[in-house]
Amino acid sequence: MKALVFFGCLLGLFNAVNAQQDSSGVYLTISDFQQQKLAYAINCRTQKHKIKQTSFSDQKFIKVVHNDSVITLLKSEVFGYRDCKDVAHRFIDKVNYVILNPSEYIHLYKHEIRAHKRSELHYMFSRGIEGNVYKLTKENLKHAFSDQPEFQKKIDEVFKRDTELTRYDKATKTYLINWLYGRIKT
Repeated sequence: MKALVFFGCLLGLFNAVNAQQDSSGVYLTISDFQQQKLAYAINCRTQKHKIKQTSFSDQKFIKVVHNDSVITLLKSEVFGYRDCKDVAHRFIDKVNYVILNPSEYIHLYKHEIRAHKRSELHYMFSRGIEGNVYKLTKENLKHAFSDQPEFQKKIDEVFKRDTELTRYDKATKTYLINWLYGRIKT
């Protein structure tokens, strides 16, 4: 009997974890993002909805087609959303940015602008999820971490150009800037 109860608990836990991983919806606030609380959530395996937005940066809203309803939300009043590919997005000045590293301290954001046969990538960062968002440059990083002179020094030692700031370390499964920051903090 104990084994059956234990198995039932494990199955329930597995289903809860799976359901969360297969979910898509809207993060209304930073707190919702931190708690992984989705509004207008669906299970991507069994339900369908759409989070519609135009690629024009002056568009002030998104539309969520949820069940049989269309909900219009102002981007300025919404933190972001998670899609069915388990990718988190954040709205910054009405522009949709992919959150590259939602579990790290220095959050990196990417926005791709496609034009004809080429695309252009724009990167931003924030010190913690609640920190101000800046364009990802060495100078802006040093400004955001002005209280960390050792970290500022390491930024100059390790990164020669701004384009290197998005380097990912496969061994530690973290972005190099966060690995470097963690080494300074410990």
